[in-house]
Amino acid sequence: MANGDDALAAGMDILAGTDDRRNGWDEENKTRDYIAQRTNAITPLVKGGTGADNAEAARANLGLVKWASSADADGKVPMYHSGGRIAVARPTSNGHASDKEYVDDIYNLLNGNKLDKSGGTITGSLFLPNATPATSGYAVAYVNGDGRLAKNASSERYKKHISEIDPGALGDIWPQLHRYQMRNGDGSWKYGYIAERLAESDDLRPFVVYRTESTTDPETGLTEVSLVLDRDGGDPVPESIDFIALLMAQNAQLHQAVDLLAQRLDALETRDEPA
Repeated sequence: MANGDDALAAGMDILAGTDDRRNGWDEENKTRDYIAQRTNAITPLVKGGTGADNAEAARANLGLVKWASSADADGKVPMYHSGGRIAVARPTSNGHASDKEYVDDIYNLLNGNKLDKSGGTITGSLFLPNATPATSGYAVAYVNGDGRLAKNASSERYKKHISEIDPGALGDIWPQLHRYQMRNGDGSWKYGYIAERLAESDDLRPFVVYRTESTTDPETGLTEVSLVLDRDGGDPVPESIDFIALLMAQNAQLHQAVDLLAQRLDALETRDEPA
């Protein structure tokens, strides 16, 4: 193949040996125009190019998909952050690359997010799906007014204004029993009391547990617990029932009633005995 055959095949003009060399400057400029045209032209896929004039179209022509954080399918092109660090999706299998956020989460889970023996605060829900039975002894757990998980405090050293009470003076502390289903439950029927119904009774209202909220003073660091009021800003919002206190009060009333019946029975038997 002679010199100039490739240029001729590509559609370029070529010089003959008889052309006036004094016009060489013009041919030089034409050659540079050819170079500029080839540089600015879109190179098709069959010639090793992308067939596009922008990155998005080039990826589409090459059958590639831009990396996205919501997926990590094969054939995706990695992106780089402004700092020059490569961005990868969350790993879903062994051998996958991991992004820093994922690694930090695992590190915090194994190290930083564990509660120290001296205690700590959990801002979300506490799940213990693999908890084992208490076989070496146990204590009933309570949630303190400030959200702290605590044991029962039955000792008098934790209490004040202690006084005996006549169970009969508590009035009618026997709520209406209801049947219901939990809104987010499995559809099974449950039986129990309703806090709002207890709150409607003067006798049962002391056994209602109302919703509270905690606020911390940023300057003093002191936490104050206050009742949450309903939308009208009037009544406290019922949250639960102090079932243990209610059951103890009901048991005391029953015991009192049984004791009175026993006394009456003894009186009747004594009266009927022969002189």
